[in-house]
Amino acid sequence: MKRALVLGSAGLLLTGLALAQAPLPPGASAQMPPGHPPVQGSAAPAEAAPPGRAAARTDQNLPSAELPAGVIEARINDAQGNPLPGVATRLAVLRQSVSEGDAREFKTAISGTDGKVRFDGMATGAKISYRLTVKREAAEYASSPFSLRDDVGQALVLHVYPVATDIRRVMVGMRGFVMVEPRDDVFQFEVLFRVFNVGAVTWVPDDLVIDLPRGWKGFKAQESMGDTRFVAEGDRGARLMGTFGPGQHDVVFRFQVPNQHDETVEFEMSLPPHVAEAQVMAEAAKGMGVEVSGMTPAQPTVREDGRRLLVTGRQLKPGEPEMKELSIRLTGIPTPGPARWYAAGLAIALGALGLYIGLGSDKGQGSADALSPDDVARAKKLLLDELVALEQARASDQIGPKTYESAHRTLIDALTRLEARLPGHPEKPRKRRAPAA
Repeated sequence: MKRALVLGSAGLLLTGLALAQAPLPPGASAQMPPGHPPVQGSAAPAEAAPPGRAAARTDQNLPSAELPAGVIEARINDAQGNPLPGVATRLAVLRQSVSEGDAREFKTAISGTDGKVRFDGMATGAKISYRLTVKREAAEYASSPFSLRDDVGQALVLHVYPVATDIRRVMVGMRGFVMVEPRDDVFQFEVLFRVFNVGAVTWVPDDLVIDLPRGWKGFKAQESMGDTRFVAEGDRGARLMGTFGPGQHDVVFRFQVPNQHDETVEFEMSLPPHVAEAQVMAEAAKGMGVEVSGMTPAQPTVREDGRRLLVTGRQLKPGEPEMKELSIRLTGIPTPGPARWYAAGLAIALGALGLYIGLGSDKGQGSADALSPDDVARAKKLLLDELVALEQARASDQIGPKTYESAHRTLIDALTRLEARLPGHPEKPRKRRAPAA
């Protein structure tokens, strides 16, 4: 997930069942799954926090000339910027070494009446990184990782907010992005939810599970700096977990659905609450179509690597009910034709027959005449025709590289065995068995 695509302004209006409309913060920018086209956000200007809601305060994590080298000083504040005494903090220390491996240790401290904690005598240099965390109720607040310079210390300010588990009590909205990539044996899904908290109350999801398409497997979540993440929830789907404080949070996961090689397939997955915008993208061969219930007709675009994408989406308007699920329908999916499957089966059968004849000859149970020259010649022509069809199917992206390699290997193996049956082909000398003692 190294290829990043910068998203446009995220000035969307949040819409939810019990959520007041409020503009999202501007300048959203983060990594997307590979190959995603630029996602255009609303052009609505960013505004201050909604009336009656306190604006979230900015944490700080900077080198400070006012502190000696090797010193880390952090101030723990509440949502109004007032110091919080008596707060337990934990400093994680990660030492990186190629020869000895990574080593991690932790140091703890409790904030004083001024809300400050101080760690003295800490090692400097790029090979050692630090991260300060504070747990408050069900939430966990953390600084970004940092290293200490050799000449100055590090000053941090960390804000702690009230916590709510009910999304109806917080100013949270989301944008969802789903990428579908048809492969030889599976459909690969990559899902990103961008969560915006524009209030001053932290949200910690409680029992929020989204249903994934039937038959899903291979779930894998992308790691993040904080504790926000999706985890697999039994056979049902994915559970959203972590601390969603004021600001923007991206949570990404992948999963697969078996490809039964049907021309048309349908997938259904539920959405978390307060999704104000959703986009669905599918890598599509020529003739493929993408339909998503409630969304505009899919438009074609091209990835950076030249492959074709179909993109559709929907952005809620004021007063519209929230989106609760995605119903995705892919049509015109290339599938192996009946002749190709028959030829592949013929190749396997001929290969097995050639092996049988070879083994039977060694045992005196078979002969080179088991197949007539005419039969062998006709079978060879069929296999050569199939090789041509296979190359054409790969060139037009009707089959993937794995299917191509497997079929090509099978056909070549069958041709090799058939060549051995043709008249005039030199037979390998048989090994003579040693006389019994």
